[in-house]
Amino acid sequence: MAVARFCLRCGARLRSAVEDGRRRLRCPACGWTFYGNPVPAAVALVARGDRVLLTLRARAPYAGTWDLPGGFLEAGETAEEGLVRELREELGMRVRTLRLLTTAHDVYGPRGFPVLTLVYRVTPAAGPLSAADDVAEARWFPRDRLPLRRIAFRGVREALRRWRDGRLSGS
Repeated sequence: MAVARFCLRCGARLRSAVEDGRRRLRCPACGWTFYGNPVPAAVALVARGDRVLLTLRARAPYAGTWDLPGGFLEAGETAEEGLVRELREELGMRVRTLRLLTTAHDVYGPRGFPVLTLVYRVTPAAGPLSAADDVAEARWFPRDRLPLRRIAFRGVREALRRWRDGRLSGS
């Protein structure tokens, strides 16, 4: 996992320390602690009958693998606002309704940073979809033929398994 090596407050080299029973990196000069908090992201589970919409990642990490459409939240956005923005950027999709289904924990790339992914059930407004931004392709997959071995993130893969098996509440 990517971690800070230097204090973001004063620039001193961080040292390992036990804090609240956990090993963390702490600044010996000013006491600042690196917690390694996850970065928030939101993704859309868009289903039509027994099919789900997946997007092919066009960029690293994991270019060429499948994922649920969505992405990272920006400062000042709610998760819902960020997801609506990402769907518009990636697919030209307008959202009619969205509802939180579950959360997933992932790591963004090899030796990457932790991500807390909020998975929403999304009903799109009518209109065409067009892959754009960091999406190479968008494709509908039948519930019984999900490309689980080619899903980019472990937490998203598990959410899709739960949807496939009917174990994701409200999906």
